[in-house]
Amino acid sequence: MSKICFLIPDGVGIRNYLYSDLFKLLNESGHEVVIWHALAQEVVTLSTEINGFAPQQKELKVFNEDFLVQILKESTTYARLKYNIGLTGNPTIMQNWHDKMGSTKRKILIRLAEFFGKQIKDYKGIEGTEKLYFSQLRKTAAYTQYRADLKEMNPDLLFCTHQRYPGAAYALEAAKDLGITTATAIFSWDNLPKARLLVRSDFYTVWSDYMKEELMFYYPEISEDQVEITGTPQFDFYKNIAAIKSREEFAEEFGLNASKSWVCFSGSDSKTSPYDAAYLEDVAAALQNESGVQLIFRQVPVEGVERYADVLKKYPNIKNLNPIWHKGEFWNQFYPYPEDITHLVNLSFHCATVVNIGSTMALDFSWFDSPGLYLNYDHTGNQEWRTEDIYNFQHFRSMGDWDAVAWANSPGEIRERILQIIDSPDKLAKDRRLWLKKIVGQLEGPSSATRISEFLTHKLNLKPTSKV
Repeated sequence: MSKICFLIPDGVGIRNYLYSDLFKLLNESGHEVVIWHALAQEVVTLSTEINGFAPQQKELKVFNEDFLVQILKESTTYARLKYNIGLTGNPTIMQNWHDKMGSTKRKILIRLAEFFGKQIKDYKGIEGTEKLYFSQLRKTAAYTQYRADLKEMNPDLLFCTHQRYPGAAYALEAAKDLGITTATAIFSWDNLPKARLLVRSDFYTVWSDYMKEELMFYYPEISEDQVEITGTPQFDFYKNIAAIKSREEFAEEFGLNASKSWVCFSGSDSKTSPYDAAYLEDVAAALQNESGVQLIFRQVPVEGVERYADVLKKYPNIKNLNPIWHKGEFWNQFYPYPEDITHLVNLSFHCATVVNIGSTMALDFSWFDSPGLYLNYDHTGNQEWRTEDIYNFQHFRSMGDWDAVAWANSPGEIRERILQIIDSPDKLAKDRRLWLKKIVGQLEGPSSATRISEFLTHKLNLKPTSKV
């Protein structure tokens, strides 16, 4: 029996791993599953109920990052963003750099990182500084603790579910130093141009050929045989036809009118879409006299509806359906309940379209062949996030010349576009399924959980291929 340890550093891995079929498949194949985490115990209990067995657990102790480690990490991040602009000719990449808000210590850290990052002139300099970073983190209390934890657990393979979490780097370096094979999932399709690969592992799982090419493009030191295309479990749930309720049943459960066409406005967080409430108001105003259309609002799960309160009060035609999540005091304390997965699947299946500003939800809705509608105009002349910049982000270049989503270029176009989608969905965003397949990978065949299970089983017998 082989032991596979899943490092789940924060809540983003819950849906894809604890609630998917992956653990069950590995358990049925005779593998021992350990989860190394700092999650609420309720999540593990829910996972146990879903998968039919209780995985072993190990507490992931959380440490404050050493200041020098942070400087080295952020300096290389800044340098990589600069380098990626040169690779792509896309200046919007630098918008992924930190803002200047926060404590005095944080402001000093960011300024120092910018200064040192500007001194790194080429890719050899980036790699050299990253080697210093990995060397320095081995001198920290976090590394010492994680090395001891790994010795105690003694896994054959350590799988990190999120490449962006800073603390994961300490754990993966400790694992490699102990001769434990390591693998890391690239969490999202838009992460790679943003210099958000904060760990190095022996293997990487990605969604698609597109992501594999991106990974090797931005990180040429990673070889092709280190990258495995597995898809992502978050789209496995859309394959589960049994999760789809009848329109009448879903309408009764959530107070909707089954006879109307449903339009979903999906909210974004206040940092990346500070004018979200104004955009929701535009959509509500455009549809308020359309008696055959019901507007559904689903806010971003990690925030409340406070900033939308005036709009929700002013427009009773908005039906607010809260995500079924546990609300925490801090961002990493938010997590979904399994019911939210079914809720999102049914919204994607039954709604005619999803409206937002550049959200990945357009891909979710494309799974059931529903066009997404992107709002493509600004509310003020000097707003912080301009749509001109948003839709020029590097990950949107994946659309190429495809007609992948519908566009509303002014508030006056919203009603017309939505009615067009309802009446003739095949006439807009005609290439939406091509875009979905490019980003997500295989839409048919074995589930992503099955592919990951087979990949991990195969790699268990291989020795690590890379050392930092």
